[in-house]
Amino acid sequence: MLSKQLQTKLWSSSINSLDLEKDKVLIVHKVLSYGDMSDLEALFKIYNLKKLQHIFLTEPMNVYTKSGLSFTKDLVLDMESTFVEEQAYVKNLYWYFWSE
Repeated sequence: MLSKQLQTKLWSSSINSLDLEKDKVLIVHKVLSYGDMSDLEALFKIYNLKKLQHIFLTEPMNVYTKSGLSFTKDLVLDMESTFVEEQAYVKNLYWYFWSE
């Protein structure tokens, strides 16, 4: 069961209707991107680090700022040496114009 405190991070759905397995990608990315330390603590009670890393790497979601992606990947998920394609994670309408 999801903590009620996470509802503000998962505003697109009611937490009562979310399934921890079926909706794990949405839950993980939204909380990693928009959550504070207490939200991250709640997330780690639901999914262990290995599961969070797996979801993060295999099912990217375009919800992070560039600095938020670095913080999440390097510090929260302890994957500093792991390369990820920023375009798959960073929400930036101008990405393609400025990446060259």
